[in-house]
Amino acid sequence: MKTKSTVILILTLFVMMLAAGSTSAFISYLMGQQALRVVTQPEVKTDNKLRKKPLTGPHKGLQLVDEKAVLVEVYNLIHTEDDSESSNEQSQLPKSNHLVTHTIQEELESSSTILPIKNSSQGVTLELVTAKTDGSSFLLDLNLKNEGSETRRFLYSFIDVRDEQGRLISAIPENLPGELPANGQNFRGSLKIPLALLDQSNNISLTLTDYPDQKLELKLTEIPVAR
Repeated sequence: MKTKSTVILILTLFVMMLAAGSTSAFISYLMGQQALRVVTQPEVKTDNKLRKKPLTGPHKGLQLVDEKAVLVEVYNLIHTEDDSESSNEQSQLPKSNHLVTHTIQEELESSSTILPIKNSSQGVTLELVTAKTDGSSFLLDLNLKNEGSETRRFLYSFIDVRDEQGRLISAIPENLPGELPANGQNFRGSLKIPLALLDQSNNISLTLTDYPDQKLELKLTEIPVAR
């Protein structure tokens, strides 16, 4: 008896569970169908319409630039500037060359108007023929001539060379005669002065006396310093 009662109870519970599950599933189906009625299908052609519609206002699309056109424009701009600069330089060259040539001619003319310089005393003549730059030295070409009645002797280590500011300048004698006979013969020699000693000098003067008597004085002044 107990076994039958248990079986009947189990079957009853199973039937009730099955009925409850079916009822719940049916109610869920009805609710889902009712909810789907509210949802509408989106319009597929909307995206195509948006694509066909041109963008206007501040939201316009990015315009692509032709790279080739940009490169050509930059090339033309650079070469135009180079051509203008070269033409300006060429236009200025003749003027600058003319100024340099004119300055050199003026210096040569000023030197040629001053030289040669002569000074005579007691029949002895000292003449400055040229004054020019020779490498790193300032070279004075000199002539000595004795038309007097007696032989003169000179010691060139005592020659006095000064600039316009009175500064004493060292000079190196070359081929100048230590003894000058009274025969009217022209003797040629030179004085060489380092240009470094004439850095702040515009002109110089030199004084030569005989030795040892020192009765004769030959002086050349306002000798322009050429650089």
